[in-house]
Amino acid sequence: MKSKTKSSSFLEIYQTEIAPQLQCLDIILKSMDEPLNVTEASEALYITEAEIKDIMRHLHISVIDRKAFLKIMNVASSPICRLYQRERDIGSPYVYTQEEISYIYAIPIDTINQACEDLGLIELTAYTLPELFSRVNMQPADFTRY
Repeated sequence: MKSKTKSSSFLEIYQTEIAPQLQCLDIILKSMDEPLNVTEASEALYITEAEIKDIMRHLHISVIDRKAFLKIMNVASSPICRLYQRERDIGSPYVYTQEEISYIYAIPIDTINQACEDLGLIELTAYTLPELFSRVNMQPADFTRY
């Protein structure tokens, strides 16, 4: 007998995986009084210490202060860093297009378009994203780790 794969809304994924990581990064950036060591930066960005060291060497970074931390985020390979990079690529607008949301969160555009149509959403903002994400159902196998 086949086991059924549970489908969940992207809102659940956002709330349990993405938002906590973003909140942690926000707290680190806002409270960083002293530079981070490689281990702390590695844990915060969900990448290996080897990757941190490679990035630091490549970017000629000797100390991980706030500015260096953001530079590392700009090139690091973890899912949360890639999400940050895509958000940065589009310039963090107040109102997003459906294509931008699809790109930032790595959700198929057809899925975003259908959810917007179902909800009658025309403008996508930080305030309407939870509603949109609640209508985006995904199988775990379809989720590309943002």
